[in-house]
Amino acid sequence: MKNKSLWFEVTEQTTAAVLNAVFHRHFECFLVRQSQLPLLQQIPPPTTMGIILWLESAAALSSLPAAAAAHNLRGLLTDNPALLPALRKAAQGLGLTVNLLHHVIDDDTLQASLSLAPLVDVLLLDFKDPTNIPLELVLASTQGSDARIAKRVRSAADGINSAMTMEEGAGILCLQADQPAEISDLDAAFSRALTVSLPLVPAQVTKIMAAGMGDRVCIDTTSILRQDEGMIVGSTSAGGLVTCSETHYLPYMNLRPFRVNAGAIHLYVWGPDNRTHYLSDLKAGSEVLVVSSEGVARTVTIGRLKIERRPLLYIEATAQGASLNTFIQDDWHVRLMGAGGEIRPSREIQVGDQLLAHRDTPGRHVGLPINETIREV
Repeated sequence: MKNKSLWFEVTEQTTAAVLNAVFHRHFECFLVRQSQLPLLQQIPPPTTMGIILWLESAAALSSLPAAAAAHNLRGLLTDNPALLPALRKAAQGLGLTVNLLHHVIDDDTLQASLSLAPLVDVLLLDFKDPTNIPLELVLASTQGSDARIAKRVRSAADGINSAMTMEEGAGILCLQADQPAEISDLDAAFSRALTVSLPLVPAQVTKIMAAGMGDRVCIDTTSILRQDEGMIVGSTSAGGLVTCSETHYLPYMNLRPFRVNAGAIHLYVWGPDNRTHYLSDLKAGSEVLVVSSEGVARTVTIGRLKIERRPLLYIEATAQGASLNTFIQDDWHVRLMGAGGEIRPSREIQVGDQLLAHRDTPGRHVGLPINETIREV
């Protein structure tokens, strides 16, 4: 669900337990009427979730500065198109988005939505009928528009289907439901969709040699990594080898379950959105992929890079006819992943061994695939 967000609409039936359930999942914003703002005091401060404030009259605009100061206000919403000019003026002064809730009950209101989309940052659609055909028509007609299309959904099933409509789906799903099961089910589907599949193949080791001292990068993430996860790193865009997370037995020190000892500073590491990054370009806040031995990848955020001078080991391997290589720290506790998903300490790898690799189409410029003649040796 690339570039998708979850909102939760607070209603009179919303309880503190429901708010907490939403707060601890992947929801990005609460949609709240001004009269319901006190309800948000029931979740533990400070909240990282944003607030989309529903304004029902122009008179309510006078209290906006106070609301913005007290809450993480992200945007203003109305269901009255006549209020949009006033909302736009107020939003610009506070750096907020302008959002419109529009009810689609027939073809006339559907057609009206198409003319309203260019006027707002987010068009939140509430459909009378359960079919997603009207959503398909809106998505098709607003392709290339700056407005994001959101849909009010009342169940996890509706949200999942709406996210996949016309392949791209609604950019925002606004859940209006107070059953914890609907909240957790939609969140679980959203979490699964945040993963991507990266095909992994066996790579046969063809050469190993000591590579002298070099600057080695440990990537410390803000996530707990699993024992079957690592990062794809390599010297060329033709692919990389899977370097294990530090989640396996170490005899003389505690585990670092957030870390991958990635290797030499010049290496590529694979990231989200089909991009690669030089290890030297990474910094706190950057995003990279961790991949399981089954090829299921997820995005993690970097909290810190640890760069030190260490002896390096050059490992070259062949995968699907392509020559891949990596420079990894020459120490037993630094491991690559074997073709069967097992850990392989760098000191124990031998020519002829099978490692796990990702084979990619060669040729990248600033990390993006490019169709031109590029030779990497």
